[in-house]
Amino acid sequence: MELNYKGTFRREYNALGNRELIKALKKKIAEIKKVKDISHISRLKRFRTYTRSWYKIEITPEHSDKAYWILCTIRNNVVEFRRLKPEGYFKKNY
Repeated sequence: MELNYKGTFRREYNALGNRELIKALKKKIAEIKKVKDISHISRLKRFRTYTRSWYKIEITPEHSDKAYWILCTIRNNVVEFRRLKPEGYFKKNY
């Protein structure tokens, strides 16, 4: 898979202070790079608010109960990461 990063995702990634979350995020990105198609990405679900190409990927750091979501678009073999926020942010704002 080819990966693209929007500016909002980069800013939110750079603002992270939780090392366990950064470690889990890097592991998930490495997993996404290796897969052939989207059916092999774990914890991937369609994001119901938007069109068919919008998805959310859940990430939970070790030793934490707080889940984070990556909001992304997937078209053909291109994954574009758009947002990285806690689960509650998306439930409240979207």
